[in-house]
Amino acid sequence: CSSDLSGPDRVQDEEGNSSAAADTTAAAGSTSESPLGKKSKWREPTRAAVSMSLRAEKEKTGGKRRLASDLYKVMMADTNEAGFSLEPKSEDSMDKWTIKLFKFDEDSNLAKDLLCLGMDFIELEMSFPEQYPFEPPFVRVVRPRFKRQTGFVMNGALCMELLTSEGWNPINDIESVIVSIRSLLVVGDGRLAAAAEMSDEQRESIIAAARERKAEAADDDDDSDEPSAKRQRRDSDEEISSKGKSDSSKGKKPVSKAAAGHYTTSEARDAYTHLSDYHKKKGWDTSGWWAQKG
Repeated sequence: CSSDLSGPDRVQDEEGNSSAAADTTAAAGSTSESPLGKKSKWREPTRAAVSMSLRAEKEKTGGKRRLASDLYKVMMADTNEAGFSLEPKSEDSMDKWTIKLFKFDEDSNLAKDLLCLGMDFIELEMSFPEQYPFEPPFVRVVRPRFKRQTGFVMNGALCMELLTSEGWNPINDIESVIVSIRSLLVVGDGRLAAAAEMSDEQRESIIAAARERKAEAADDDDDSDEPSAKRQRRDSDEEISSKGKSDSSKGKKPVSKAAAGHYTTSEARDAYTHLSDYHKKKGWDTSGWWAQKG
């Protein structure tokens, strides 16, 4: 985003894509079909999905019925294939949900940074206002912290016109919004602060070690059906081999998850207010970056 914020998190103009994730309404927009672009296979409803469907029928206000209906559709979709999961913060309320984004392109910096931190997902929080669907949900990054001016994330807020009152359309659906946010983080070359602070050598070393561990875990799953005696001999050989690797693996472990950091609700809301006010005055996509991207 191209706006200024006083204090240590002051944001300066970037080249090219400095302006915000301008009109992502085209990306999420008004879609009646799944963002995956294909019909979903029939899935047996989970108990939670059935409960949400019943709630949609019982809610007295149109906004709450719409919210319950939208959430039911997401709960019935194959969100794992789309690279996210969604669950309520509380079973007694539909107003606040935890979203986890995963399965990013392995060649993206974001996927590599997650490997460095030993993390599998980006955690978001989505809160729905009383005026939904006529007002947008408030979405913030919970953890980990992003490097400034990457991924269109500023202090946990998302620089995205779609999530503002001016850019929101009541016919937007929750699934397409989440998929658009997930894409935005990669398109904006999102980097995680704790990983970006590492030297290139340290980062590549940790990534290589993490990929090796994942490959070994996959091999263990494939070999789980082999005869017991053969597996014991193989495990013994691997134990001897691993002893020789132990010293060389020092310094290749991911940083602690606590070091990856998190954002508070207050700093994200302050940043969101700042971004909204700024772009009301300056407009979105002032550099033409999104227009060039189509």
